[in-house]
Amino acid sequence: MKKKYLILSILFAFLLVGKTFGQDLSKTNDSLSGFIYKSIDSIPVFDLTPITILPRIKFTNSRDIKRYRWIRYKVYKVYPFAKLSGDNVFKLDKRLAKMSPKQRKRYMRIVKRWIKKEFEPKLKKLTQSEGRILSKLFHRQTGQTVYQFLKKYKNGWTAFWYQNIAKLYHIDLKVEFDPFNNKEDYWIEYILQKAFQDEILEPQPNKLGYKFIDLQNKWTKKVLPIPPK
Repeated sequence: MKKKYLILSILFAFLLVGKTFGQDLSKTNDSLSGFIYKSIDSIPVFDLTPITILPRIKFTNSRDIKRYRWIRYKVYKVYPFAKLSGDNVFKLDKRLAKMSPKQRKRYMRIVKRWIKKEFEPKLKKLTQSEGRILSKLFHRQTGQTVYQFLKKYKNGWTAFWYQNIAKLYHIDLKVEFDPFNNKEDYWIEYILQKAFQDEILEPQPNKLGYKFIDLQNKWTKKVLPIPPK
C-alpha cells in the first residue's frame, strides 16, 4: 500500500462503528421538502419545512468556475465518509465512556478490523486532494479536527507522528473547516446545501454552530453565474 493511502486509512481507523457490532448505523431524519397534515379537533395544522433559498454564486473568472466544478466532484465523492464519521462519533464517545481501559482497547481493535475490511478498499482510491477535503469535512461533521480526535483517543505522540507523516503528502490533520474566512470552504458548504435540497446527498447539520444564512450574508456581497450541471 502506498503511504498516502495508508494516511487516509489512518484518518478514520479510530472512529467508524457500524453493523459489525450488532447495531445499524444511525440515520438522520432530516426532511427538505413537503409538509405534514395533522387533524386536531377537525382543525387542520400544517407543519412546513423551512427551505433556504440559495443565491447563485458569482465568479470573477473562468478559472474559479473550473475550480468550483472540481471541488463539487470531490465533495460528492468524500462526503459519505464524513457523514458516517459524524453519525458515529457521538455513539463511539458514549460507548467508550462506559468501558474499562481493557475493554476500550479490545473494542478499538474490533473497530480497526472492521475498517480494514469495509472501508480500506474505498479509502485507497482517494487522492491527496480528496483526503484534504475529507479532513475538512470531518471537522464540519464532528466539531473536532482529525488531529484532536487522534490525540483524544490515542495519545499526543501518536497524533504528532501521524501529523508529520501526513504533511509529507500535503494533508494537514489539524485543518479546520472555515467557511466564514475561506472562499473554497464556503463553496463546499454551498455545494452541500445545494446537494441536500436536490436530494443528491443525505443531509447532516454541521457541528460548528454556524448558520448558512450568515455565510450568505457575507459572501454574496463579494463579486459569471454558477454554471448549470
